[in-house]
Amino acid sequence: MPPTRLHVQVNPASSLAAAFTEARLRAAAAPGQVTISFGQTPEALEAGLAAAEVLLLAGQSPLHDLPRRAPHLRWISYTSAGVEWLLQAGLPEAVTLTNASGTHIPKAAEFTLLSVLMLNNQMPHFATAQRERRWAPKPAGTVAGRTALILGMGALGGAAAQALAGQGMRIIGNSHSGRPHPDVAVMTRGGDFRAYLPDTDVLIITLPLTPATHGLIGRAELDLLPPHAGVVNLGRGEILDADALAAKLRDGSLAGAVLDALPQEPLPPESPLWDTPNLVITPHCGLYDPGDYAPRCLDAFFANLARFRAGEPLHQVVDPARGY
Repeated sequence: MPPTRLHVQVNPASSLAAAFTEARLRAAAAPGQVTISFGQTPEALEAGLAAAEVLLLAGQSPLHDLPRRAPHLRWISYTSAGVEWLLQAGLPEAVTLTNASGTHIPKAAEFTLLSVLMLNNQMPHFATAQRERRWAPKPAGTVAGRTALILGMGALGGAAAQALAGQGMRIIGNSHSGRPHPDVAVMTRGGDFRAYLPDTDVLIITLPLTPATHGLIGRAELDLLPPHAGVVNLGRGEILDADALAAKLRDGSLAGAVLDALPQEPLPPESPLWDTPNLVITPHCGLYDPGDYAPRCLDAFFANLARFRAGEPLHQVVDPARGY
């Protein structure tokens, strides 16, 4: 079997650019499986697409008019989990799309636990008091026995559930399928999660952005949470009404929040979110492990390439109808 023609396109503005280098790609490739072209410019993309059967993307690139530009293309592999921009690009039906779902699992478990422990131990409150030069003691107990509601029980949500259940927390899950999970005490599906918001101590969002999840958590949902509750968004900024959240943090009807996903990224300097009390902002890097992310991505990609060459089903395939 001849080698598969692979083009690797890296957007130099992407936070992943430094990790996905040509040398690393070539070192990870199995001998005889692929011929690799590599580029970071529009000209390199055009040249690569003309021959490529497989396109590996790190960061966004213009992918309009692919039937003309990439007549041999059969598979696009994206090195991030969020693929909404790719689904909006009008990919040909014959092209399979895969993503990096699951690659974030180790860091997702750790960062979710960090966020929940920060909220439970009043760290957003103390950070606000420190900026205001106020001595404001606010002791707290442990997280054991408290309830976390996780929206999205895919790879990220599953990792979060395992980490939090290990601390003795009660986990309520929510997913499209409602499929049981070993660390989830109560699994809900669709809009059923709203009935559990009044009993939730921390709401955790790990959902992908789809038409169904856009704006899912608005003022009405936030008003159902008890005043001592916190919110963690590790999914996409557009899922949560950040203005409504900020209003509730300012008036004290919610206790705190950690946002790793923002409504606009980078968050502009004039955004009022920067000065919102009891809010911790991390610039969409909480789930990224700069040492291990690229090697895990490439291991998964080249394992998928072996399946591709053998005519076997690929892993991490995106369902365009579901959006993830």
